[in-house]
Amino acid sequence: MNKSGKILLNILVTLLIYFLIFYLSHTLFQDYLFVWTAQNKYCYIWVLSLLLILMQKPLISYCITLGNILGIFIGQYLGDHLRAVSMSKITQYSTAEEQWHLSLHYGVLIWIIVIVLVSVVGLLYTFYVKTKCRHLKDT
Repeated sequence: MNKSGKILLNILVTLLIYFLIFYLSHTLFQDYLFVWTAQNKYCYIWVLSLLLILMQKPLISYCITLGNILGIFIGQYLGDHLRAVSMSKITQYSTAEEQWHLSLHYGVLIWIIVIVLVSVVGLLYTFYVKTKCRHLKDT
């Protein structure tokens, strides 16, 4: 397959993944983070994924896409757990500010952190492979 064919295939696969998670967020998964990310168009990280493919960096693009999927699930369910633990600390003597603070859902923050972590792992892997290839060429 030629270079433009690979780029087109990577774009189609990436778009399919984002459309699938978008569709599932509107139909099957009706939890907070699934709906929030879909309504906010995943903060347009899918555009970054497509740009990276066009710049011939498909591995990093797929890492961002994978981080998005993992981040949504981890963010939703870990965020729910953290919120439940925090809300259990609310008492009848808690102020309105304390109640508000303890009822926050940190799913979006967790989602972003997971995307960044998975992307960093992809970048480190890419640098490792490039370094190893250079080393093999030099020998």
